Amino acid sequence: MSISRRKFTKLAILGGASVAATSGIFFPKPAEAFVIGLILRALTSRAVFGGLLRFAAGRIIRGALSDEFGPSEEELLAIQLADKDFVERQFRENKTELARAQTNIIWGQQRQDKWGPNVGFGFVQKYQGETSTAKITGPTMAGIHVASQVLAKQGLSPNQVADSLFPVNSQFDDWCSWEGDSFPDATGSRNVCFQNYRTAFGEVTSRYDLIQPGRGGRGNVELIVEGGGQPRREIIVEVKFS
Repeated sequence: MSISRRKFTKLAILGGASVAATSGIFFPKPAEAFVIGLILRALTSRAVFGGLLRFAAGRIIRGALSDEFGPSEEELLAIQLADKDFVERQFRENKTELARAQTNIIWGQQRQDKWGPNVGFGFVQKYQGETSTAKITGPTMAGIHVASQVLAKQGLSPNQVADSLFPVNSQFDDWCSWEGDSFPDATGSRNVCFQNYRTAFGEVTSRYDLIQPGRGGRGNVELIVEGGGQPRREIIVEVKFS
């Protein structure tokens, strides 16, 4: 899919990211497409966490384990196990609080990679009595971060944004880095990462391509959001390593 051959109409600036949408000429309805430019150094765990609180109905958990809003024992164990995985992979900086959004408990942290920060977020989901955990890092989280702003600007409520983007009943590890897949248990080739998961509304598919390695280079994240009676949305994030 060639970005350079499409004509885009500028819509807005969201948190330093330039956003554009197709005019409808090149995409049959009901599909919608957007292109966003993002500087990697601005993609911190605190920035992403703040965006999810604002646009995806996240509420910080302040209560104790026994509090109705706080995590259950099963959720707390899942959080601890996920934390262990993040620490083993050096995600130890700028850890956020826990927050609850719809069926998810979310939190983030980051590590410093060669070309900039790599954020890692845990999503512990309690759905129909079952608890599952998704661990999502850099490229896919960049897509979720920007997509939450795009969907909010289009008029979706915070709960609808969460239902469109957050995993539900999905157990997976997305350890993709800005260099591409770099862990033995990751799937795909070195410079490309793929991920697909269920949401309350439908599904999200993510693809990351390393276009130009090194500082001053870039990578592209393509996030496709489907379901909930909404148009199919394709959000392309052009991440600059500077």
